[in-house]
Amino acid sequence: MSTARLAAGRPAANRPPAWLIASTGILAAIILALAVAETNLKAHYLIDQGEYISVFGLVFIACASIVLYRAGRLFASLPLVFPWVLYPIITQGDEIIDNLSINPMRVICHVLLAAIFATPVAVIVVAARYAFAQRKSGVAQVIPGLRQIQEGRLREGSAMLAAALLVAETWLADQYLGTLMIVTIIVMTLAVLIYGTRPEAAAASADRRAGSERLALIVALTSVLVSAGAFVGYKNRPGAYQGSPSFFMDPAQRDTAYRLDRIKVPAGQPAARANADAVGAALTAYGHTLDRLLAGYHILDRNYTYDFHNELFLRHTPLVPSYRTAGLTRVEEARQLCADADAKREAVRAALPDTDPLAALLDDLHAYLAFMFDRAPTLERLSAGFEKTPAGLQHAAHLYEGEAKYLATAVHGLSDKYRVALATPALAPVAHDFNASAASIWEMYANRVVGF
Repeated sequence: MSTARLAAGRPAANRPPAWLIASTGILAAIILALAVAETNLKAHYLIDQGEYISVFGLVFIACASIVLYRAGRLFASLPLVFPWVLYPIITQGDEIIDNLSINPMRVICHVLLAAIFATPVAVIVVAARYAFAQRKSGVAQVIPGLRQIQEGRLREGSAMLAAALLVAETWLADQYLGTLMIVTIIVMTLAVLIYGTRPEAAAASADRRAGSERLALIVALTSVLVSAGAFVGYKNRPGAYQGSPSFFMDPAQRDTAYRLDRIKVPAGQPAARANADAVGAALTAYGHTLDRLLAGYHILDRNYTYDFHNELFLRHTPLVPSYRTAGLTRVEEARQLCADADAKREAVRAALPDTDPLAALLDDLHAYLAFMFDRAPTLERLSAGFEKTPAGLQHAAHLYEGEAKYLATAVHGLSDKYRVALATPALAPVAHDFNASAASIWEMYANRVVGF
């Protein structure tokens, strides 16, 4: 019997169900987008605060595996199981490579990226075999591999289609990753082409199919357990995470953040008065201080990140010349601006009663910036130690990324805390510049994922 006739007579039980192909395809596209996108993509919620969603995915695929096993369709669906068990591991990627040297980092990252890039390819190939086997279509004449799949040469057609898709993904590797990922895709492409040269497998007997289903169930459920164990283990491992003392990444430092409730907001309403201009000048000066401080942290955050990625992926993203000096210079400039803002606050604070919310706001800004500048020398010392090795650049990046994110979060919290006072129509001119600074700071880091 010809291979084509064998393929034509394949029962539906030997194919993955459409619902699994569709759901896995959506997951594969999301994971690939997260792997190549920058850290301000809003969807990164799925790999940061929403990383527990990946556990629900494990539950889903474990239940689906049992259902498919009972239907005799798990072995054919096995390639679609692995994206679900890969997702929880990806969410802990930084923890996995934490404290490794650069070469082990490169190996682990590119093994994970190889799986991420292969996943949508596998889904498309499985869907093509589902849709085009023994079905005539003009599309099959222009897309590599589909004609062979139509003719029943499934292994050959699958390999050609997979190779074409991997070649297309090379553009993503070039744009968002680097030389090592391009090499990885070349190796993967050669592997699937070699796979395609092997003879087509003969139809399996009923006993052999039953054995394959049992093996597939063991592999699927074991993979789920390993993925869950890795997720829980890395999520709860002891020791400070990279970038300590950033409380965004080190659970042991959660209580060291500036407490936004340390100063109570008076119940009274701010009143327009003769010294409103002096209050406005102090608020504007604090706004400029925060702008300059964030500018310094942003330079350090982005350039340490790009520098690390240049080392990790062998890419060539341009960096700000002497970026460490440039960033720290702005931090020092912010310290000088803060001294001027504190002086303006002192000049007006005595004229403000303690019952005025603007007095409490000025006190909060004074205390918060003192807290931030007390931390700055520690951050400078830690980052100087981190940047001595290529792998340590990651820690320095996360250190300043966490600090910038914290600054934006705290300023947003202070703005929200004093929202009523800052929004008083009579004081709109007084608070305008400060409100504009707070809004721009929050916008820059609101959707930034720390440590991704």
